[in-house]
Amino acid sequence: MAERIFLGVLLAVAIYFFWTQRLRNDLTAALVMLSLIAPWPHADGEWRGILTPQEGFSGFGSTAVIMVTAMFIFGGALVKTGAVEMLGARLLKTAANREWTLQTAILVISTFTSMFVNDTTVVLVLLPLILSVCRERKLSPSRYLMACAYGSLLGGQWTLIGTRSNILISDYFRQRTGAGLGFFDFTVVAAAIFVLGTVYFVTVGRKVLPSDAPSKDDGEKRDYLTEVEVQPGSGVIGKRLMDLGWSRRDDMEVVEVLRERVKLSRSDPLKAGDILVMRGGAKAMGELLKTRDFKLKEEVAIDPKALQRIDLVTIEVLLAPRSGYAGSTLEELQFNRAYGFTVLGVSRHGRTIRQRPMTTRLAFGDSILLLGQVDHLARLRRNSNLILLTEESFPAVGKRKALLMTLLLCTIIGLAVSNLVSPVISIPMAAFVTIVLGCIRIQDAYNAIDWSAVVTVAGMIPFGLALEKTELAVDIVKQLVGVLANFGPYAVMGAILLVAIGLTQLIENAAVAIIVAPLAYGLAEGVGINPKTLMVALAICVSAGFCTPFAHESTILVMGPGHYRFKHYLQIGTVLALITWALATFLTPLVWPFNHTPPQP
Repeated sequence: MAERIFLGVLLAVAIYFFWTQRLRNDLTAALVMLSLIAPWPHADGEWRGILTPQEGFSGFGSTAVIMVTAMFIFGGALVKTGAVEMLGARLLKTAANREWTLQTAILVISTFTSMFVNDTTVVLVLLPLILSVCRERKLSPSRYLMACAYGSLLGGQWTLIGTRSNILISDYFRQRTGAGLGFFDFTVVAAAIFVLGTVYFVTVGRKVLPSDAPSKDDGEKRDYLTEVEVQPGSGVIGKRLMDLGWSRRDDMEVVEVLRERVKLSRSDPLKAGDILVMRGGAKAMGELLKTRDFKLKEEVAIDPKALQRIDLVTIEVLLAPRSGYAGSTLEELQFNRAYGFTVLGVSRHGRTIRQRPMTTRLAFGDSILLLGQVDHLARLRRNSNLILLTEESFPAVGKRKALLMTLLLCTIIGLAVSNLVSPVISIPMAAFVTIVLGCIRIQDAYNAIDWSAVVTVAGMIPFGLALEKTELAVDIVKQLVGVLANFGPYAVMGAILLVAIGLTQLIENAAVAIIVAPLAYGLAEGVGINPKTLMVALAICVSAGFCTPFAHESTILVMGPGHYRFKHYLQIGTVLALITWALATFLTPLVWPFNHTPPQP
């Protein structure tokens, strides 16, 4: 009895810390794990914990943690190769003519990507793309960023690797039956939720969104001057500068157009070999490099093969006080050859210098925008003449590795559909292959892993084991069965799913999965229905953290840039959560009938 009281108190403390965030999620999970193995006196006089040390630390060796870690690496490779950005940027710009079409496009892209890439990573990747489109089209980000956050959560409902809670529930189901949930077992119900949720968002929900001023990039304080040359076969040949949408962007300006050193009018059609003198900030210059319509002039030319690398970074550096570079040009210093970085532009005290970057005589306070490989950073950091200001990764331009990642993704899906190889094996193998083939560097693979999420999962897994070992879960289930059994299977499932949806608005969805999965499985057995029906529906519902900004990292990330308040999440998200609950309750049994018996181990 004492152990059960201890577990109840421990759960209440964990929920408090998950809710208030007074402790990080990973620290809270570690506290739970250590509390379960910490020895304390029992009635028989023996000092022991609820779990043995082997049981307490078993989460770190579980298949669920291995799959979650591999999922982060594989998703990181999809991002690093530019596969996500290449698809997203094109579709967003194509759909930006109307508000509802752009909102729909954002929902589609974020949902589709989140089926295979960690949901938080999806928001981090798409956030600058959406802000860029808003700047270019003079749109309010407040009207679109919420769609990105909700899309990332909806995408997690579709596949086994969509979110870590799916993996945890599948792993628990595997322990009980010998077979985990399938890669696409959730997809039919999740697709229905996505369709109805999207229709609601773009017809009714978006009316609640705030309408703030169009996006302005306040961080772009330094402008750089760069010369680019129109390439043969470019899509801009024959078009006038005034006809090109990007020429009217707020963060990028075409200063002048030259043809054989003669200045052209903005109404003259462009030809191959024309020189465009561009002015813009670091992000704008980075975007400019990704187009195949132009190449940088000879003095700052970059090998096209270099742009296909996955380890490029853009760096902003400041000329240090008493720098030996003052009074010299970068051409005289042979800077490119010495450090392996290409000079994209020079800015002086926030003002654009109207000279070629390599021939500008440097002065203290000048900012220099550079592009190069991560491997060369250490040598640049040792240069006492320069102070590094900012560093930003530069996704690859080439399609080869992006296509390779797409092929790997299709392979994982194919193996899952055919049941030739279990996702428990195929996903870690795919993550390893991405490293071997150079789609992601080993250091970037480690950086791609959200170690906080891994520790949270591994630390909370023993709590589910403790619920079973003390038979507390069994007693709770008996009470629930006694109350709900007479109301039929739909009432049973609706009740447990409502509990899951309520909890996931308050605490980490992985923690909800670990706490509720044993109850849901035991409840299904207690009333004599197919446990898989409840487990699939449960996995879908614990991803429905729409109602509060702190329900998930994705909703927190867009709160500041979107200028959202708590009421916006509550007004829009509550309906989305109810849609999820209703469809999961009534549609899942049509896909996975109540009367089907799962295999036994």
